Amino acid sequence: MLDTKTDGVLLDVAIRQALDDPDLRARTEAEPTYAAGLIADARATATAAFAEGDGPALDAAHRTLYAIYAQHAWSPVGAMRDNQHDPTIAAVLAELVRGFEGWLAGFALPEAPPEEPEAFTAWLTDLALHRPMPELPSTGMGDFIRDEITLDQLKEIVAQRSLFFLKEPDPWAMVIPSLHGEAKAGLLDLLLDEYGWGRYDQMHSTIYEDLMGALELETGYDAYAPRTSWQFLAGMNLQNMYARHRRLCRRMYGYIYLVEADSPRAMKNYLGAWDRLGLGDDERITRFYELHVTADEGHQEVALDEIILPVVKAEPQARTDIARGVWEGRVTDELFANHRKDAFGAGRSSLCR
Repeated sequence: MLDTKTDGVLLDVAIRQALDDPDLRARTEAEPTYAAGLIADARATATAAFAEGDGPALDAAHRTLYAIYAQHAWSPVGAMRDNQHDPTIAAVLAELVRGFEGWLAGFALPEAPPEEPEAFTAWLTDLALHRPMPELPSTGMGDFIRDEITLDQLKEIVAQRSLFFLKEPDPWAMVIPSLHGEAKAGLLDLLLDEYGWGRYDQMHSTIYEDLMGALELETGYDAYAPRTSWQFLAGMNLQNMYARHRRLCRRMYGYIYLVEADSPRAMKNYLGAWDRLGLGDDERITRFYELHVTADEGHQEVALDEIILPVVKAEPQARTDIARGVWEGRVTDELFANHRKDAFGAGRSSLCR
């Protein structure tokens, strides 16, 4: 493994310290070697992680990306947020994004997308739900969740997925300005449903918090981030990368469709698991999953017919990026599924220590 430490400190630790430093700008100006060291460490970490597949480097890279992207999200009053646009932090982010993008590019689409808009949307559905992915074979986690998963293993999944579900699809909302006309209205329609149409008790994040409470899990903001696997963080970083780079925002449209299209069958497997474990009558636990079985059947149609179809009719060149959003989303989903399969199969926790 390459030396991916700055003064003996892993990159993610060093960057968290830098983000919390109220005098970061003064320090980088007074100590040019400090800033240069952080950037060089990011470059080395990106190489070790994304070009060489080194496990500790992948962990450090994705934790660093997550820490930087978290600067743009909600935070407690008084939290340090002055460094999110610091030039050194921006340079670190650029190194990691370049590496992550390069790694994702290695997963080629099975063929070029069809040119005719209606044929493209039919092809996209097949790409999202049925196409095999040779580089990352299916784990069969859906069947495992329905038929074999234990309560403790389910709690681990609920805990890690809280990094997304307790925030709603906030990164999705960041691509609203990239759309116009019918497609913008479609995304707003979908997001308003996710946000409970302005009612706190109907927000999907509120319902997920109720689920976590019923399972006696912590519901604080990012409470499980330090223990969440880098494989799940990769999916969060993918969304934030799409949201914050205008050139990648069309991939987000495909990613949104993938999530909504795959959700009903996944949620049915979770409901089957809760029933098998004797918790299927607890509404605090099942409400979130039942809601998504019904709501996301409608959301996938909205994503496909009201967002993606208008976009490709107006911008035929967007087809490849939209398709890559689906394909790359499947890559990060399979990463997390493979991690859980390996951990549970070996009798280990899927959480980090």
